[in-house]
Amino acid sequence: MNSLVSFINKNDLLKIELMNYVLETDQKFYETKTLEQEFAVSNYMLREILDSLNIDLHNILDSDWLLLQKGLVYPRYRVTRYHLYKMSQYYFNLSALKPLLETRALTGSLPTYTTIQYDYGWSPSYFFSQKKILNGLVNDNDSFEFIQAGYVIYNYFDEKPMFSDRIKVIGQEMLKFLLENHFINDLNQRQKMLLINFCVSEMLYNNQALFENREVAIHTVVSLPIIITSFIGNDSDKILSVLLEMLDIFDFLLENKNYKYSQYVSDKIILLQNDITPALENFFSKSTKNEIAQLSYKISVYSLRFRFKNQWFVTNEGEVNLNYFRDIYPSIFKLITYLIDIINIQETIVNNYQRELFCFNLIGIMFRNITNTSIDRVNISVNFSATPITNDMMIAMLKSHINHASVDFACTDKIADIYLSDMIDDDVLGEQVIWKKPPTLSDWTALGELIVKIKKMKSVK
Repeated sequence: MNSLVSFINKNDLLKIELMNYVLETDQKFYETKTLEQEFAVSNYMLREILDSLNIDLHNILDSDWLLLQKGLVYPRYRVTRYHLYKMSQYYFNLSALKPLLETRALTGSLPTYTTIQYDYGWSPSYFFSQKKILNGLVNDNDSFEFIQAGYVIYNYFDEKPMFSDRIKVIGQEMLKFLLENHFINDLNQRQKMLLINFCVSEMLYNNQALFENREVAIHTVVSLPIIITSFIGNDSDKILSVLLEMLDIFDFLLENKNYKYSQYVSDKIILLQNDITPALENFFSKSTKNEIAQLSYKISVYSLRFRFKNQWFVTNEGEVNLNYFRDIYPSIFKLITYLIDIINIQETIVNNYQRELFCFNLIGIMFRNITNTSIDRVNISVNFSATPITNDMMIAMLKSHINHASVDFACTDKIADIYLSDMIDDDVLGEQVIWKKPPTLSDWTALGELIVKIKKMKSVK
């Protein structure tokens, strides 16, 4: 699978990894021997990295970050994710691959050696080695894939190519048209503008590769205004179809009566809907038929859309941590596993390396249904010996700390999964948790672990 860090050279990537290590570990100082072992570098190389990183940070933040004294490295101040992403952006702009990628995005083709040699003074061997690396990362011969890759790469590094005024004007007109016809909303306009401009560039420079031999997946009942088609000079329906399909791939396209999926795609949606509906009905048994129909449709559309997301999309979005959801909704993952098996019966839509991302987005689609039901619910009875005011305060505190976790709270109910009190009660059947004083961090941790334990025990039954 392609990696976005490929666009940062080896030494700069090492600096990013060092910054991330310090951010994650958050120590007052670090022994150089420990850092040498952690990053498998010599003492000389480590010193070079630290000096170079300090220079780079000084250029951006106007201050040195790390102090090296007597075999110890001291961070002068706390770095944040913001600093880390700013440095990634900085190194991306220094990358040798960027001018090749940028030229391809702006002109529709990779630069010649003569152009690069004139602008950057590269040797022939260096030019062709970098070109080979880029060709291994980005398929620039497939316009549909290149738009996705280019958008993901630039969006990840929070950058944008220096598109021509012509492309920007057409892009603005397209954005205006899409908003007026409610194909998209006005959120994340920067990202949408970037994606639209990539589409416009390909339409101008590689329209044949973009439009020919491609099945139209989305049909519209509206047409682009002449101010756009006169610039691009292609069939209006094909332009809009490609644009909407790309917006659909990146989940920007809204449900709208101004477009419909092709008959082929619609048939597959219906087929998949029919297959997954029984499982959803069984799991969300308290939901109405209309709610299940809407849910199964959304999952079916997203699943079919997912298969068109190329590996760059998954590379950018796929690193998600599902442990929180696995802890509070263990039963959901049994349902999702079953749904993925059904979805993959006819053809593989969700590969193993895409699975985490797909699960995360499926939870997002189902989240309202999940929170409206009693899935993996845990009941906590709160009964402190002081006054009813204490119980009310503790329940309010618990609700503010434990939200969206399918946890119910009640006062003085001994029939509960967890009995939270400041005194032991031998008549209670469930687990007992004793808080004698205002809860400490370890008290909260112990309660959270107990909730997770009970949820997992229930999901097994």
